[in-house]
Formats: sequence, structure tokens, C-alpha cells
Amino acid sequence: MTGKRYAVIAGEIAESRKTARDHLGRIPDIIRKAFTEVNQHIDPGNRFDFEIIRMDEFLCLSANPGHALKSALMLASCFRNRSYKELNERYELRLSIGIGPAELYKEQLRESDGTVFRYADDGLRSMRRNQRLLITTPDASLNDEFMVACGFMDILIHDWSDDQAEALFLSLAGKNQVQISELLHISQPAVNRRLKAAHQEAVEKFLARYHTQLT
Repeated sequence: MTGKRYAVIAGEIAESRKTARDHLGRIPDIIRKAFTEVNQHIDPGNRFDFEIIRMDEFLCLSANPGHALKSALMLASCFRNRSYKELNERYELRLSIGIGPAELYKEQLRESDGTVFRYADDGLRSMRRNQRLLITTPDASLNDEFMVACGFMDILIHDWSDDQAEALFLSLAGKNQVQISELLHISQPAVNRRLKAAHQEAVEKFLARYHTQLT
């Protein structure tokens, strides 16, 4: 796997020390459900292989780095909405995306190693408490650009309401506003307001820039 680029995401619950003790045991199941829902809404070639490492930490790998950011944002928005619905509490994910070769890829992600795994893991360990997203590639100048963009994205992610996160997830999954309104049983203008409040346009611009830079 040395000649091909992959995306690996190392993730965890943001500020996990504040997680209520009676919620901690349910967090892995919500993470698992969020991954399953993301994979159901994307093409098979873009789907994540994932493993939950501990109660609140996980690793996932995608063979398509160009799609990894969109999938990561879908994961973040889906988890936000699911955690609120199931636990009545707002929990967020911290996601460190590494892009690069996977020289020592094994069937078990936790046993794998290589450039892309180290980018993801080292990035997660270096993230500040208020950071929610980080992207690391072999290109230092590209990393600097992504650092700035991710800083703005951190603000957007933190400000999503649970309803906005749900609408944005469906939008990223390719649903139009009419389809979203039917799925959520709300009016199309209400969907439009949620997407505007979630800064859908800014998110889409970031995704387009990310894809252009990687390709």
C-alpha cells in the first residue's frame, strides 16, 4: 500500500472528561450508528472501514482521500444529531484527517502503521481543546492552508444546532431541500433556514477547495 494515498481519521469525543458516566457506555454504539449511516449515504468506493478503539476513540480508513473531508463532516453532523436524540446532550467529535501512504496496513486498523496513520494520530494528540478538525498531508504549505480553513470550520461545527446538523448531513448526503423537507416532515423554507444557519455555502466551498487541492 505504499504507492497509493489513503485517508485515515483518528477521532474521539471532544472534552470527553465532561461526558456523563451513565452516557459513556452508550457512546460507542452512537459512534457505530453514525458510521453506519454515513456509509449508507455514500458510494461504496468512498466508505469507511472503522474500528472503535476505546469507549470514546476510533480509527477509520478511506481509500478515497478526495472524499474523506465530506465523509468526516457527515460523521460529525450525524453524531451531533444522534447524541442529542439518544442522550439529550450535545456531544461533539474531534477529527484528525491524515492523507498519505499506508505502508503497514493490516486487517485490524489498530495494528496498522505507516505515514497516514501517524499523521492522523499525531494530529489528534496535538489538537487544542477547542479544535474539532485538522488535516495533515505531506505538503507543509497545504497543511498551513488547511489549518486556517479548519479554524473557521471549528467555529461552524461548534455553532451547529442539532436541527441544523441533521439538515446539513442530509444535504451533504446529496438530498435536495424538497427531499430533506419530506424526510424531516418540515417545510422547505424551514430546511432553507436551517441550512443557511449551518453555513452550508461556506461548507461546500471548503469541500470544493479541499478536493481541488488534493487532486
